Amino acid sequence: MRITTPLMSLSLAALMAASMTAGAQSDGGTDFSDDQIDQFVEAQNEVMEIRNEYVQRIESTEDREEAMALEQEGNEMMVEAVEDTGLNVDTYSSIAQAASENPELAERIQSMMD
Repeated sequence: MRITTPLMSLSLAALMAASMTAGAQSDGGTDFSDDQIDQFVEAQNEVMEIRNEYVQRIESTEDREEAMALEQEGNEMMVEAVEDTGLNVDTYSSIAQAASENPELAERIQSMMD
């Protein structure tokens, strides 16, 4: 029996929950500086690496307690990765939300990630 948890969903939900008020203040992505977008791209790359590592670790365990501990550890590492770029979780989540609503911003971010 394999224990699986949707780390990506949970981690993104944790990041989004921490920024619910910031998301409400976003104007669709026009208030983010180039530096913030650069930091977001850097953070996003780190978050995805951490996510991929922890999804594999969680899926390889059969112990639910261990899976939950790994999930929490992964979430903490993702938050730390975001903060290490100079962004706070609120701004990171606001940019992610704005990119989901603003195709031009999403395209700009995607081109920087390639």
